Amino acid sequence: MRTALDQLYRLQDRIRFVQTRERERDAVPAELTEVDRQFKEKLEAVRDLKGRLTEAEIEHRRAAAELSEMQEKLRKYQAQLRSVQTSREYSAILNEIDGAEKLVRGTEDRVLALEEEIETAKGEILELESRIKPRELAEFRRLVEKKGGLAIVRVVNNSCSACHVKIRPAALQILKAGTEIVTCDSCKRILYWDPKTS
Repeated sequence: MRTALDQLYRLQDRIRFVQTRERERDAVPAELTEVDRQFKEKLEAVRDLKGRLTEAEIEHRRAAAELSEMQEKLRKYQAQLRSVQTSREYSAILNEIDGAEKLVRGTEDRVLALEEEIETAKGEILELESRIKPRELAEFRRLVEKKGGLAIVRVVNNSCSACHVKIRPAALQILKAGTEIVTCDSCKRILYWDPKTS
């Protein structure tokens, strides 16, 4: 009986030793969690800025096309002004020219504002990218290119919000701990754990 008790005691001792070591292994230093959180925030900020930049560039092209069209109308009205016969026609064309000039000025202001927004966004992107490690940034850019602009996705109900595949429990624990970057097993995007929404 004594031998059996000794063996059970030794077994319990080993089990407790393993549990203690597992707790130590799973305990994440606060600094590491904070670094990971900041990294993920930076990556998300880069993604948001790039989205804003793309929208601003599209709006800029649209505004530039409108401006070109309005300038053409203005030239046409100015040409018509030279061939008017009556004061009523003259007054009507002057009104058209005045309206077109106002539209041109408004559109020019919009184009300038969009150009400023584009430049600001590009500067912010460069600043954010300079704070991210080159290897991680290269992987992020590769994913952005490959995944149509969506490299990082939130975990919602323990699933990838892009492809809706459930995250493995072990991967979920690593993700929650914030010790390393975790990618979705299915779509290979970087997973982002937000305790408020995940």
